[in-house]
Amino acid sequence: MHESEGLRLAQAEIEELRQSIASIREEAEQTLADKQHTIQQVVAMREALERMHADKQASVQQTMADASDEIAQLKATVRATREELEQTLFEKQRAVQQAIADASDEISQLKATVRGLREEMENTTIRHREEIQEMKRAARDEHNQLHETIAALRDQMEKRNGK
Repeated sequence: MHESEGLRLAQAEIEELRQSIASIREEAEQTLADKQHTIQQVVAMREALERMHADKQASVQQTMADASDEIAQLKATVRATREELEQTLFEKQRAVQQAIADASDEISQLKATVRGLREEMENTTIRHREEIQEMKRAARDEHNQLHETIAALRDQMEKRNGK
């Protein structure tokens, strides 16, 4: 009865570990999806900036002096935006790598826990089998001893009744 309860507890814990692993995997996949979404946004922003730049080139042909100032400002904005986007991308990539490393560590820990539980369960099973064997041996010895006692008592009774 204890063995099945231990097995049930181990199975429940294994299922909980599997659910934790699935949750971590989903979080990692969501982080990757967020990263891809950010990259798409960066591409869209870059395309928008390139369209703005083309529009500004047309303005440059009309008024060279005004356009030069505006182009310088746009370049500074683009540079700052690009640096900010690159920094954001770097931070996202670092966060994804950290999440993957954390998930990998947790998976390793969970595997070690599962191994430990499996070993404990196997040791418990072996101890239980040994206890059963010992109980069987003790019962067999007691059974033999009782048969010997019965035989001795029978001999005594036959001797008393025979005399």
